[in-house]
Amino acid sequence: MHNVNFRILLDTLAKSSAQAVTTLGRGQGEAEELKEYLYVETAIERDFKEALDSCPSSDSIIFLCGSSGDGKSEVLKRYYKRYSDTFRFHLDATHSFRPDQGAIEALDQLFDEHKTSNKPLVIGINVGMLFNYTVAGAGRHQDIKSAIEEFTRAGHSSHSFSFLNFEDYPKFRLESGFTGSAFISDLLERVVHSSEQNPLYRAYQDASEISPGLLTTNYRLLQQAEVRERIVQLLLSARLRFDQFLSARGLLDFIHHLICGPRSLFDNLFVRGHNDLCDIISHFDPCSIRSQKLDQFLIQHSLGVKEQRFTEFQEDIFRAFDIKDLDAAGWLRLFYVLQDLEIGNKYHQEFVGDFQRPLYDRYIDVWRLHAEFDGDSDKRQLLRKFYQDELVSALMRFGNRLSPSLTKRKHMYLCKRNKVVISAKADVRPDFKGIKEEPVKSIHEFPVCLKVESNSLRVFQVNVSFLELVTKINNGYRPNKHDKNTIVILEEIVDEMSKVVVQAKTLFLTAKNRKIALTNEADDGEFVVGGDE
Repeated sequence: MHNVNFRILLDTLAKSSAQAVTTLGRGQGEAEELKEYLYVETAIERDFKEALDSCPSSDSIIFLCGSSGDGKSEVLKRYYKRYSDTFRFHLDATHSFRPDQGAIEALDQLFDEHKTSNKPLVIGINVGMLFNYTVAGAGRHQDIKSAIEEFTRAGHSSHSFSFLNFEDYPKFRLESGFTGSAFISDLLERVVHSSEQNPLYRAYQDASEISPGLLTTNYRLLQQAEVRERIVQLLLSARLRFDQFLSARGLLDFIHHLICGPRSLFDNLFVRGHNDLCDIISHFDPCSIRSQKLDQFLIQHSLGVKEQRFTEFQEDIFRAFDIKDLDAAGWLRLFYVLQDLEIGNKYHQEFVGDFQRPLYDRYIDVWRLHAEFDGDSDKRQLLRKFYQDELVSALMRFGNRLSPSLTKRKHMYLCKRNKVVISAKADVRPDFKGIKEEPVKSIHEFPVCLKVESNSLRVFQVNVSFLELVTKINNGYRPNKHDKNTIVILEEIVDEMSKVVVQAKTLFLTAKNRKIALTNEADDGEFVVGGDE
């Protein structure tokens, strides 16, 4: 019988735990065993090992860069044991050598010592500290400062100075064939894996026999692969919508909250005020979705109306997870996290269609079209359909909001003088050459490449919020002050379009029911009034 309490071991995952930050000291017992067990090798770790194995010269520095909590110290500690004889390791550039020494002074001292050393230096450092050092670092280390400036400007490493940045290794991927996060999926799976090598699982087994309760129920829910995948997709949505930063430490704290939070896992996932990530995920709370079927369930539950299939499903859930006596919100959240799990009479799957969020699926489709475009005719057709039916349609509706009838004429509003609307034809199309050449650097946004006539506009990076606004405009929505962050991009694109359209040879003047074309015949030095649209 293992004598480590399940709750105590789970608490080592929390951000507030003493074990959350790695040092070069030795850990204690099963807590250290758990940390070792949960460690997931990442692509940046493989590249880091390759950099160490490349036998850099003694004047070399390898910078492992990132943000607080992303796992720099964990990687460095792991390789310190194996490479400390041939490399000098400095785990955290915010640590000083004396109580009265600042972080910049400590780096100056570190680089002084390195330049007289016979070992390459490996340093873990926050990107913000790199910026600070280029400004405040000692002039005698201008070679290092210049290398840092080149890296922060263009992302380049030099011969003696290598930079590996966690930001260059995104946790999520959207490529065809895989949508999600191998890292997060692996981490969640390790937490609940049914193996004697897993200290948490051993402690869970003991707790299930001795004192089953909310903790063991939440852990059992997380053991369901379908529940874990639903959580990964929620985290992806949060990343796309809010550009949410996900550190390794933050993810462990999130997992701790799902299991150890004050309520059931499905409530802990969506209720605000207890965890930073859940505060973001609360925006996707299924209780905020309005549909006839969901509203009907909420009303029936609040009135105590019994439905035979739901009563049977409640019994199935009690037998499977020992869950009962939920309020209406709890049941909807349970339906949501279990929607891909086959259980009982499958009553919960009646609501699957209501839980769909097509915006995110559409964003991923459009992102892939841009990221993977190679000139293929099928992809070209799909891109043309997106640009014409969705993007250009919304741009024209927005640009013509002061004179909506122009949109059907494929004109673009330019201005209004003395109650006369001045417009011009707008031939707006996708710029396929630009799409093919423009790199897609992040899952958070993709480049919009447009041509007006034969003129390519400057490239605009747009995100899921922009795509949502495009969809709403095409459905008749009029943007307002609440859309100010996204509307800026719309205004910029329309302004770029207007700069080209206003140079058209023919302008159209519309007043009441009268339409007049004014053509500039530059070769003849005259304006011609009239003519076809």
